[in-house]
Amino acid sequence: MKAAGIGEVTVEQLIAMKIQGVTPEYVRGLHEQGFHPTADELVGMRIQGVTPEYIRAIRALGLNPNANQIMGMRIQGVDSAYVRGLKEAGIQPDVDQLIAMRIQGVTPEYVRGLHEQGLQPNTDELVGMRIQGVTPEYIRDIRALGLKPTAEEFVAMRIQGVTPEYIKGLQSAGFKFGVDDVIGARVQEITLEFIERARKHGFQNLSLEKLIHLKQAGILESPSDL
Repeated sequence: MKAAGIGEVTVEQLIAMKIQGVTPEYVRGLHEQGFHPTADELVGMRIQGVTPEYIRAIRALGLNPNANQIMGMRIQGVDSAYVRGLKEAGIQPDVDQLIAMRIQGVTPEYVRGLHEQGLQPNTDELVGMRIQGVTPEYIRDIRALGLKPTAEEFVAMRIQGVTPEYIKGLQSAGFKFGVDDVIGARVQEITLEFIERARKHGFQNLSLEKLIHLKQAGILESPSDL
């Protein structure tokens, strides 16, 4: 092990390396790939199945992870096929972004689905959209109702629980609105029942903005109205 370039190690580290199958050949293989991990990192890399071949394949794709990152990639199942698939879909992530996308289940198929709906989100937006459950189907349904949110707005809509059904309800009540309006209405819990109550009280020419102001002011929330 010393001949392979391992410096001073404790008895416990030697035992751990022996148990996990860290051999001089394995160490030299990592060194050839530019990695000079500590004894503890060697054990971790061996446990996670980081091999010189895996490092070489990842490096061939233009990535240069450090010891901790290469272990993170291996733990999350980031392989050459996954990286190539994303690159073919037009995504050029760095190592940390790759790990985050893999954790959240961002696949090349998911990216292509978003592209087919006319969205070209960046890597951070992709992670946010996947976390919030923004699917190609959700995008298609919203777009079919005449709205054209950006990637960031789609995330905000999902966070606030804006559904196609909610939008249809507002449209059926005669309202015309933009993305910010519908998000604001959902945040303020503007429901069809609230709209009907406002109209029964004689409020005319209502817009979502006016309804939001009524809701915030609590004008229709007196005891007689509850």
